This record gives sequence, structure tokens and C-alpha cells, in this order.
Amino acid sequence: MSNDTTFNETDANLEQVSDGEQQFVSFLVEQERFTFPMLSVGEIIRVPTMVSVPLGPPQMMGLANLRGNVLPVYDLSAILLGRHAEVSDATRVVVVETDLGSIGFLVDRVLRVYSVAEGAVIDKASMTDSIAYDYMLGIIKQSEEPVEQILDVLALAKAQAVTKQGGSAMQLSGMQRIDTDESECIDADDSLQQLVCFSLEDQEFAFHLQDVQEIVRVPAEISQLPESAPAVLGLVNLRGRIIPIVDLSNAIGMMPTQINETSRIVVTQNTEFGSVGFIVAKVSNVVSISETELESVPSVCNDGAESGLLEAVYRSDGGKRLVSIINLPNIYGRALMSALTSIDDDIKQESQMSESNEVAFDEDDCEQYVIFWINGQEFGVSIDDTQEITRVPEKLESVPSTPDYLKGIVNLRGTVLPVIDLRSRLGMPCSETSERQRIVVLTKDKQRTGFIVDGVAEVKTVVRQTIEEAPSLSEMQSEFLNRLIKLNDEKRIIQIIEPNVLLNDNAVAAAQEQC
Repeated sequence: MSNDTTFNETDANLEQVSDGEQQFVSFLVEQERFTFPMLSVGEIIRVPTMVSVPLGPPQMMGLANLRGNVLPVYDLSAILLGRHAEVSDATRVVVVETDLGSIGFLVDRVLRVYSVAEGAVIDKASMTDSIAYDYMLGIIKQSEEPVEQILDVLALAKAQAVTKQGGSAMQLSGMQRIDTDESECIDADDSLQQLVCFSLEDQEFAFHLQDVQEIVRVPAEISQLPESAPAVLGLVNLRGRIIPIVDLSNAIGMMPTQINETSRIVVTQNTEFGSVGFIVAKVSNVVSISETELESVPSVCNDGAESGLLEAVYRSDGGKRLVSIINLPNIYGRALMSALTSIDDDIKQESQMSESNEVAFDEDDCEQYVIFWINGQEFGVSIDDTQEITRVPEKLESVPSTPDYLKGIVNLRGTVLPVIDLRSRLGMPCSETSERQRIVVLTKDKQRTGFIVDGVAEVKTVVRQTIEEAPSLSEMQSEFLNRLIKLNDEKRIIQIIEPNVLLNDNAVAAAQEQC
């Protein structure tokens, strides 16, 4: 794609959001003020636990397991200013959504979420070239307010994309779009109200974000309960917690929800009943609004009660969009009190059964991997490709005119075995020799090669559904590390090393021929 085409796309994007007021997320990167258009922001989260990726770009922070989705995180300071940021308690990751996928950008501090009048937004085309960054859409200039630069989310995303070998298609350095319905708190401004918006019968409703624990997909199976209230669909095991599932639409007197791919369970917390999951037709987004934007509900909507099932309404998009905010305590008290109390024994019984029975998987659904450590990160290779695991000998015979990562050869029970330092092969610094180091021997067409690792952790059986394609961060990384194991319950991401690429090494073959 040419630069001219890119400029046309970004200009069109700015014009589209310049009709009336616009919302922006404002943040600091090394004391410089930047913004993202709110339409592009999925959520703002604290710095998550990440695994670093060998052979990835220098601005890459790592991969995070964000509610079951693999999120690549980049240092925005390194991208914009060429300097890596220092992580502090105020540091946040802004997750943006693009057609290429979801991506997180590390910023020093989120300042606020706010609306800007059309006249305060200055297009990049009307600015001097001296301050027009490649990643900038324009600036926000308001009286008595610091100038803030509007970043081009699409341009930033494309800059982190790579072209897959043998094709022209670009893939973002992430897996897929992360559902913005599963959002954590946007804590830019404590004075704002955050609402989780969702649909019931093509009408929009919302819960307060502080009442929402998490948002999950509807499982394939819900344990039905005999003689339960029509709104109570049954029980599900959510990572060891047995929670009742309620059809929210049915509970508030509307038609039952038709469950499909867009349906979600919004898990809420109640002091009396604990966690309760409400099925909704679709979760749309999280909005941040001022309390002054909330309007009272006409009494006729609450059946004449002083406090009904709706507590307020919120209008947006110039009044075209009306969101009704549900009074969650009253939902429990007026609609679900007897229904949830009656299934309390069922929840306890289901919990006991869950604790005493482990989920059994068919052997054909599982694969075994040898898990080992390199530079504090977990990697794995298929046990089918692993010949053996042995200690590192005291001495390796060096081979002249070979790459630095080829540490030498060793006679392993009559077979000459080339030994590669896997750290060096993956572009990491070499480590000191230790007792925990091992040589993992991999095989290809009866050819064996040993790889020095920092330590072997375990041989792990994993379900195939936990294995997925890894983000494409660079051509070399895509060859070596093209899959990963995502263990949500254990909050682990294990990168799978492709042995065929490692073993197809001309330098190793030449060393073997010399011996």
C-alpha cells in the first residue's frame, strides 16, 4: 500500500469522527500528551503479566493472556520516541481494536476520557510538516488546555504487522480482535460512570461496570435444574465456581433470549447470592460518562414502584441511542429472590460433584509436550520430536568456522551429536553453565541434534483446543515459534518451538560432515 493511499485512509477516518463532538482517551508518553479516538479503544488495563517473545521486534513488550485471548503489547514510547518506558504503578496498557486485530500499547499514565468540540480538532493536512508525525491524525487545541496529539491507530497497527512469507497478506502482531464486551475498568477518571452496554430484544441496556466481574461466552452445556423458575436456565462450572445462569430478558418480563454466537454471560456479584450470570443477546461496549448525563426513569416504566427494575437512562449519538441502566439490586430482590434461594442446595451439590470429579478428555484430543525454560520463559516441543533429555557434558568438542550458537559436538553413545545453545539460536544472551541445564535431543529423518536449555520443567499433556497460532512478529519468529499453548486456568502461555526449522540447519549439517 502506498503512502498516498495511507494518507487518504487516515484523512477519511478523521473526517468521519469530526461530525459534532468526538470522544478521546488522553494519556502521557514521557510527559508528551497524546490521544486515541475513543471509537478505537477497547479497554484500558493495568500492565498484565507477559511472556517475552524471542526474535520479536525491539518495541515488543510481550504476549499477555487477556481473558483467554492472546494480546501483543508494544511500548508506545519506543515506537514514538525511540526510548523504552519505565513501568510504574501509573503505567497502563491501552487496548485498541482495528480490522487487523487487537493490540495493546504501553503508556505512562492515562489522563482522562473526554469529549471535544469539532472546532478544537485540527486535521494533520492543515498542519506544518515539522510536527506532523507519521502516526498522527491531527491535534486537539483548546483554550487554556495543553495541545494533545491524536494518534492514528490504524497506522500504528500496520507498523506492527508483518507480511507472511509466500504471500502478501498482512497479519497484525496479535491473534484476533478481542471482544470489547469483556472489558476491565477504564480508570482514567474516577468521576466518570462506566457502563457495560448490552442488547436484549434489540433494545440497549447496561450494568454499572463495578458490578460486573467478567463476561464470558455461553458454554455448550448448562446443567438444567428441575422445577426451577423459567428465567433460571441452570448451573455452569466457571473455573471451579458453580454459578446460576439467568436469562435476563425473561427475568425482566421480556421474551426469552435466543442463544447464539453473539450471546454472552455477564457475571455479576451479589452480597446475598454470590456470583450470578446473566445471559444477554450481545454485549456491545463499555462507555464512560458523567453522572450529569444520566436521566431519571419515568415512574410508568417502573410499574408505579418508587424504585423499579430501571434506575436511569443514558442518551448518546445525539439522542439516537438510548441505553437503559438496570437496577441490579432490584433485579435480585423483585425478580430472583425466591428463584435463587430455591436452588441454593443444587449449587452446593453441584460444587461437591465438581470437586470430586475431574474432567476426562479423550486421548485423541490431547498432545504431549516437553516443557523447558529459556531465559525465564516457558517453551515446549512435541514429545514425538524428542529423542531424549540428558545432562550437559563437562566438555564439548568445538568445530571451527561454525556459528556462535553451535557450541560443539559430543559423542552420545556412539553417535556424533551437534549441540546448539538454544538461547543464542533464538537471539537471547548466553547464560552461565549451571547444574539445571539440560540437552534436549530432537530428531529429524534419523538425524539428531541437541539443544541446551536452562532447565526442563515437565512433560505436559495438553488439550488440542488450547493450542493456537502464534502472533506473527517477524519472519524468523514466525518460522521458529508459529504456535503456542494457552492455559487460561493456570494463566500461562507456552510458546511451541518448531523442531523442523531448528533441525534444518546447513551449519549443523556441515559440522556433522566434518566429523
